[in-house]
Amino acid sequence: MTTSKDPENSSNYSAIDARKLKKFRALVRYANAHSRYYQQLIAERGISLETCVPTDFPLMTKSILMANFDAIVTDSSITKQAIANFLTRSSDPSDLFLNKYTVMHTSGTSGEMGYFLTKKSDMRRSFRGSLFRSRRGSGNSMRWPFTGFHRLRLAFYGATGGHFAGATAVARMQKGLARLFLKAVPFEVNSPLPQVVERLNEFKPDFLFGYTTALKMLGEQQRQGSLQISPRAIAATGEMVTKEDILYLRDSFGGASVVGLYACTEHMMMGVTNVDFETMTLTDGNLIMELFDDHSVVTNLFNYTMPLIRYRMSDILRPVSAQGEYPVIVENLVGRNEKMPTFRNAAGAMDFISPHTINEVFVKGVTRFQMQITSDTSFRFPVCVEADLSEEQRSTITHGVEQRLRDILLQKGLENVHFEVPIVADIPVNRVTRKFQLIVEDRNSEQVP
Repeated sequence: MTTSKDPENSSNYSAIDARKLKKFRALVRYANAHSRYYQQLIAERGISLETCVPTDFPLMTKSILMANFDAIVTDSSITKQAIANFLTRSSDPSDLFLNKYTVMHTSGTSGEMGYFLTKKSDMRRSFRGSLFRSRRGSGNSMRWPFTGFHRLRLAFYGATGGHFAGATAVARMQKGLARLFLKAVPFEVNSPLPQVVERLNEFKPDFLFGYTTALKMLGEQQRQGSLQISPRAIAATGEMVTKEDILYLRDSFGGASVVGLYACTEHMMMGVTNVDFETMTLTDGNLIMELFDDHSVVTNLFNYTMPLIRYRMSDILRPVSAQGEYPVIVENLVGRNEKMPTFRNAAGAMDFISPHTINEVFVKGVTRFQMQITSDTSFRFPVCVEADLSEEQRSTITHGVEQRLRDILLQKGLENVHFEVPIVADIPVNRVTRKFQLIVEDRNSEQVP
């Protein structure tokens, strides 16, 4: 963690930061040689490849990334159009682009589409960085809850039908050496809840991980007696994980060891909750993090396929440890919760659609979207699309979004829910918070017939 203009000369700059600075300059040299965007930026700003620090570079946002996608990536065979085509035809997270690149996409809580790629050499760098951080001490004293050797049954409860971060992680676990130690099975968060409960009862997972709110739904089923599993360990991720969430999950599942994981599509693992359940240790061996009052800036040191230098995120991290002190301890993550949309099915029962199912909607040509709930059985889904499209292309996009939403509703048993998909020029932020909300209540508007 650093906010210093020149961390190398800072009195608080520790050995681990010096190591990361060396890795940062290696990344910059590679980006200068292989990325047209960074080559031009470095030349225009007169940035020294040998003495540069992150703050020599301007902020990057998801909008800047997507607008300059083809110039930022370091392989000319990767293009924004080619990735969009790949995602249109592939919904299997184990599929590789050009048989080499793992592709993930997300709109996150911004509602704005982003594509992120890695390859094996990037993941090796990520793994080495994680090992280095582990040797330095993570600050988390949670013990491994398993003894002896047996193939662990791992269940992931989240969005699985696409190139999403969680589903991609499970796909990796099903290959290579990991499959010898883990039987990793995904459970689709958009399936009707009774079906998920039945399958989990049959699978009997040792380890359960997934989205925080979705896991709490399972916790409620466990307390009611419908779900009867005994996981030894539970990991909640994708949303803010509070002390109350951890205690609820622990008590729901008979004292299971519960941890909150802070991760994102862009940078993968970023933090782990501590045993006080109120703070988090950043796993930043692969990252240089700048923390501000209302956002964070992250420089990714392992992804050479798509260099992300000073990438702005809306996540708010409040330090507990002093600047320059390692490991870096922060308060639990603030600001990544979304409203859980619930609807009434044809039988009169309420069921939920995970916000992660909504923010992972992909249709080629769509740049941003929002779900506006208008009643228990209706919603609007305005979308922004790429500029300069023909009416025929806009119509194709509308039909594509409609079909994707129908698939989601059908899968969840909510075919009775009505919706409309207008194309709009912009989707405004919340008038009070001035932040974008992916899912909003709009029950005062005219309901969809």
